[in-house]
Amino acid sequence: MKIENFFSSSIPLKVTREKHIRGDFYSYVKAYKPQKSPMKVVNFYSTPVKSIITKEYVKEVARKKSQKYGVPLNLVLAIIEKESNFNPKAYNKNKDGTEDIGVMQINFHHNKRLMREYGIKSPEELYDVELNIELGVRILKENFKRYGSWELAVKAYNGIRADNWDYVKSVMEKANKYVNL
Repeated sequence: MKIENFFSSSIPLKVTREKHIRGDFYSYVKAYKPQKSPMKVVNFYSTPVKSIITKEYVKEVARKKSQKYGVPLNLVLAIIEKESNFNPKAYNKNKDGTEDIGVMQINFHHNKRLMREYGIKSPEELYDVELNIELGVRILKENFKRYGSWELAVKAYNGIRADNWDYVKSVMEKANKYVNL
């Protein structure tokens, strides 16, 4: 079990159990139900398999999506590191039964409007790195518009409840190491 917590070992911010990390890419491909849109099928099958999905590939996708939405790249990379450590198969089952999936740990059930907008029918589709980062960056941008600061946008990304300032501080500290990219 891995506990992601920067400041206190008594209050875990996020728990990721090894059994929750999906290991078999081919079962994912088999379970994937392509949408009617041929572009989605092309995008899915053009995404590199796990052996080719490197940290550099994730950074490049993050660069493109952060430019597209005007979100600071260093902030996007810090969230990716905090949420998944750049693991495209990262998976977390929450206490409420919902699941956080992919490099930006997108929650299918908490983001229904975006799922409808993008035509996403199944949580498994969130393992697509480009789609996952696009959604994460969109959520960050919308949070920024709603709350007016990147700190509050990050807080809302993790959940706007009052007890996650340690998460925000950790992400902001991680963002500092990506400033010169």
